[in-house]
Amino acid sequence: MRTTMIQRSVRYRHTAALIAIGFSLGTALVAAPAFAKAKKLTPAAKPTVSKSTTPATLPPLHTFGQKFVDPKGNEVLLQGVNIGGWLVTEGWMCGDKQGDRFLLERLEQRFGEAKAAELMDVWYDNWMTTADLDRIQSYGFNFIRVPFGYRNLQNAAGDWHRNAKGEIDFSRFDWIVNEAGKRGMYVVLDYHIWQGQKEGYSDISLLKSPGDVQRAKAATVWAEVAKHFKGNGTMAAFDLFNEPEGSPGDSLQRPSYEAIRQADPDRICLGEGVWYTNFNDKYWTNAGWSDHYPVDKAAGTVEEKVERWSKAHKVADNPAVPTPVFIGELKAPDDNLQSARELIQAMQARHWSWAVWCYKAVNNGGWASFNYYGDSMRYDSAVDSYDSLKAQWSTRLRQWQDPRQPVNYYTEDWWIDGFRRKVAAR
Repeated sequence: MRTTMIQRSVRYRHTAALIAIGFSLGTALVAAPAFAKAKKLTPAAKPTVSKSTTPATLPPLHTFGQKFVDPKGNEVLLQGVNIGGWLVTEGWMCGDKQGDRFLLERLEQRFGEAKAAELMDVWYDNWMTTADLDRIQSYGFNFIRVPFGYRNLQNAAGDWHRNAKGEIDFSRFDWIVNEAGKRGMYVVLDYHIWQGQKEGYSDISLLKSPGDVQRAKAATVWAEVAKHFKGNGTMAAFDLFNEPEGSPGDSLQRPSYEAIRQADPDRICLGEGVWYTNFNDKYWTNAGWSDHYPVDKAAGTVEEKVERWSKAHKVADNPAVPTPVFIGELKAPDDNLQSARELIQAMQARHWSWAVWCYKAVNNGGWASFNYYGDSMRYDSAVDSYDSLKAQWSTRLRQWQDPRQPVNYYTEDWWIDGFRRKVAAR
């Protein structure tokens, strides 16, 4: 997700993935909902964020025509939620008065690399815990989409973070993949922040420098990720780039796709927001087509909005998209129970996989199932002291798990009921 507090009302300028021919993506504007009444949550006993790498893998998935299938050939519709705000912090949804997605860089500039890393560890340990994953599991979802950036694996210069054994440090990734697997949920990794994005969002898509350098660096990241998770069935797919700008000739995704294929020939790859992606070309194997927010702004029922969107994006034109369709981010068009249920019914009828944006946020209503109250989690990463940030993140993010503490959150019950996965994939 790419936005700021100001940009939130004009969500997303997407460039759609084109299959054989070019077309552009529509956007969906939604009104801010009224806040739901806080609901008491069942606290977890001593919630922890373990860095265990004990494998808990699920049956691996692959594509068969327009379906994701398990090893027995049974269709699996991926139906779940985004873990936004965890490895990729976006100020507009995480309580930061600085509304961008470059918290780590700001902290490094203020406090130095070591102290910034300490603060980020506090955030990672407390924003997403086993208690959060238990809640997600209770929604009935069968997968989570996990946005990440190159800084989760590398420093600003592109050098790898390494553990005590000298290996690339995948401990955060291993933790969530393992914990998701224990709960019967697949994982889709989504490359949200690539090197050079802060300086120029569209540069990586351009057929000139620095785009060529950035694409090569992205491919290097994906090669190591693919190598590390080879053979892990819980890892359902890799979403190559989140909401990239147009890049004719498949020039953006090809280097990363080829790097993944060299390391892991069997991993599903998802092509998102890229012009002229020709999935009829036998070059693409075990691949899926991805886009976000599948409704238009015109009047009509949710089904009518989805159908118009589908036709405008050529998704309904067989064999224009001869792959599974994966809607990596979606939201209830009217921020209510009825529109959430109608949207999921439309996805189900078309056999599209989907992930809601998102599980958790700070005072953002229908953008999340679980929201911290703004006065509880508001901070300014450009002004607040190291001690202040550390104290707030280490206590208030987990406050909801202690029934002795004041309630500092509310839940969107219509969100939970509307998106709860009730119908098994056929």
